[in-house]
Amino acid sequence: MELTNPAINDYLHNLTPPRHAVLAEMEQYAKENKFPIIGPLVGRFLHQLALLTNATRIFEMGSGYGYSAVWFSFALKDGGTVDCTEMDKSNIERGKKYTAAAEVADHITWHQGDALESMGKATGVYDIILNDVDKEQYPRALEIAWPKLRRGGIMVTDNVLWSGRIVEENPPSESTAGILEFNRQSYALPDSMCTVMPIRDGLMLAVKI
Repeated sequence: MELTNPAINDYLHNLTPPRHAVLAEMEQYAKENKFPIIGPLVGRFLHQLALLTNATRIFEMGSGYGYSAVWFSFALKDGGTVDCTEMDKSNIERGKKYTAAAEVADHITWHQGDALESMGKATGVYDIILNDVDKEQYPRALEIAWPKLRRGGIMVTDNVLWSGRIVEENPPSESTAGILEFNRQSYALPDSMCTVMPIRDGLMLAVKI
């Protein structure tokens, strides 16, 4: 299921200014290797969120080779940090090369291992938390991450419309069921204001109020 009209999507991509050379290189790698990344439309939006919140602490649950982290880092001032999580050591090594080339490596700390475990061990509160783990883990991700978000902070979650599978699968797969439960729980939180944006594969913004 197409979430947006392909012609509109093409228009938005054509409207978007050229990216930093490192981001363009990361996008090309993703295309050639069929590696899932958030893409330039969402990346630009994440950068904007970091600017709007004046973010200094960001945590990514699921970072791949650092594409979203580079977008975030370009918005950070000196001392701003992005905690990245990734299971695959080769992705981390690739991410370190890209972040060094983009001159944002000083903003980034890599944690190899399970993203939810790393989030659980994190101390203090964060301005932005990005959730992009395995979809069956989404409800648990909300449980662990929400207490680590400051008041006025934003939890951003990718793939919440799951290419339409949330309304098409009956019965839902484990991944789809995880997203459905996460969406329900997010909207039911008494201290959140949620909006699902139908860009790319569905992006949820949950502001802690």
